[in-house]
Amino acid sequence: MPPPDVSDKPANEMDAGNYLNQVGDGVVVVSATGEVAWQSGRAATLAPSLRQKLVAFASTIAERGLPEDRKTALRRITSLDGSIEAVVSMAQDAGGQPVAIAAYADGTARDRLRSRIARVEEAGAALLDLDAVIVNPLNVAERLRLIEQRVDDVMRNVFHWDAYEVRLRDRRTERLEIVLSKNIEAQKVGEYIFAIESGNGVCGWVGATGRSALVEDVTVDPRYRPGLKGARSCLTVPLLIRERVVGVVNVESPAVGGFGDEDRLVLEIFGRYLAMALNILDMLLVERCMAHERLRQTIMDEAEVPLARLRSAAMAIAAGRLEGHEAMEQALEALEARLRNATSGAQTVLGIDRMPSSTDAPLRGFRILVADDESMVRESIKSILQRAGATVDVRDNGSGALDAVRSSATAQSPYDLVISDIRMPDRTGYDVFRGTVEAAPGTPVILMTGFGYDPHHSILRSSQEGLASVIFKPFQASDLLADVSKALSTTRPS
Repeated sequence: MPPPDVSDKPANEMDAGNYLNQVGDGVVVVSATGEVAWQSGRAATLAPSLRQKLVAFASTIAERGLPEDRKTALRRITSLDGSIEAVVSMAQDAGGQPVAIAAYADGTARDRLRSRIARVEEAGAALLDLDAVIVNPLNVAERLRLIEQRVDDVMRNVFHWDAYEVRLRDRRTERLEIVLSKNIEAQKVGEYIFAIESGNGVCGWVGATGRSALVEDVTVDPRYRPGLKGARSCLTVPLLIRERVVGVVNVESPAVGGFGDEDRLVLEIFGRYLAMALNILDMLLVERCMAHERLRQTIMDEAEVPLARLRSAAMAIAAGRLEGHEAMEQALEALEARLRNATSGAQTVLGIDRMPSSTDAPLRGFRILVADDESMVRESIKSILQRAGATVDVRDNGSGALDAVRSSATAQSPYDLVISDIRMPDRTGYDVFRGTVEAAPGTPVILMTGFGYDPHHSILRSSQEGLASVIFKPFQASDLLADVSKALSTTRPS
């Protein structure tokens, strides 16, 4: 007797037997007389004693028949043998005789998966616990080694795999660059893998599509490019931040069918944590490279005006004019003050006196809220924005900023922009960002930070949810105005 039809699709689109082979850990179809009319491939591997219990129970259910007004009915078996649970569905065969379709699941496997997921979640949380590291004076290479150690520990002790590679996606070139690797053969000089579906291996396909790839036998998969020597199977999952592919993690095995669907699931979960950890590292690397160039340019810019005055004073002295001595003294004082400001970190805004005087007032009509616990920064930003025509409110803490955002939204006059420091005593930058999004969804937010680390991951979390931009202190007044104008470009004055 063939298995009952389980689909309303035509036979050429779905074979019922193949479908039932994928249900639960196994399926058997039993008649009222106890005859096994059909069983799935998985059911055939069930221990004889358990299979006998399952068949006997299903037969008993089939003997009861169906209610007169029903063609199907569902009964649940709580347990066959401690960990084995089953569901029995009543139906009729082609001759109208009652049959029982019993699908069972091994609770042991489910408990094992639950435990494995818990271990992966714990390992992922540890991977993201980088605050202490970021505070310490470690360079980027040392931070990468720490992440590498933690990833290797997860691969060996949680997954029990020893051949893997992690690649990050370069959004400019689409190249998948190796950042972590163990027991995977290195690429030849000049050989690269890109996030392109064809011609770039399984990693390239995953990087381009954002979908995982489970290859049971690499010798018959045209996408595969050699990695582990003697590899026969591989599992590759995307590293995702929200739905954006930032890289891939690839593991390989010398055995055919070395990985299964459960492996795919837990590696995808771990991949989310790994993506966030590497993204934090990437931001630190970019910030570190930019900081040196920013400091050099800042010092040059701040010294430009007093140096010009010094040159003029020197020429006056050389010409015998007494006012040159006074001018030189004033220029030296100005140079000292400017260099002090340029290297004082987060407590100042640079280049205010170099802003061109203009009657254009490009920010006229916009209402902007500024929150920072540093009074000098707060008042400097207020002055810059007011000179550009904006109406500016200031708050010295996050709670006050959120109260102002909520009250203005309630009054149907939300702010056009909120600018907030990331690290304030009472609230994080993410708190201000999230509170603004909830109270006034159309209001963009700019976050500011004067630190080389983000103790609450405000930048990462907010960027994932629509943050307008991040400004690193000390910043130039012109850069502030450029970021503000960009954030306001999609809004209109109230």
